[in-house]
Amino acid sequence: MKLLNTAKKITTAAALAAALLAGAAPKAAAQCPYTVGPLGRYIAPAIVQGMTATDDGAVEVWCTDALDGDDWYFVVNAETDLHIFDRVQLVVDANGTPGDFSDDTVEDAFWSCCSIVD
Repeated sequence: MKLLNTAKKITTAAALAAALLAGAAPKAAAQCPYTVGPLGRYIAPAIVQGMTATDDGAVEVWCTDALDGDDWYFVVNAETDLHIFDRVQLVVDANGTPGDFSDDTVEDAFWSCCSIVD
């Protein structure tokens, strides 16, 4: 499966504005709840929550992290076998900052496409 683009949703402008209006200073960058491996990657279990076709023939996938509920967005080609509510294992690049996942990107996603029958 080829990923075309990745992005991590961390904070919305509205949440930041609300925090500033409430007089609270913005929090430090979120800490990564995963152990980053020696190659700078970690595996994040997630569940596909939505899929949207793009104008260029790709599919944007929205997943929710099964561990801490954060949202992950990435783009796959239109020939994917991925479905809403599939459980996936995301391969995530920590981008050299293992203590801060705000700049992390999804490199790949693994899932089971069929049932295993004994």
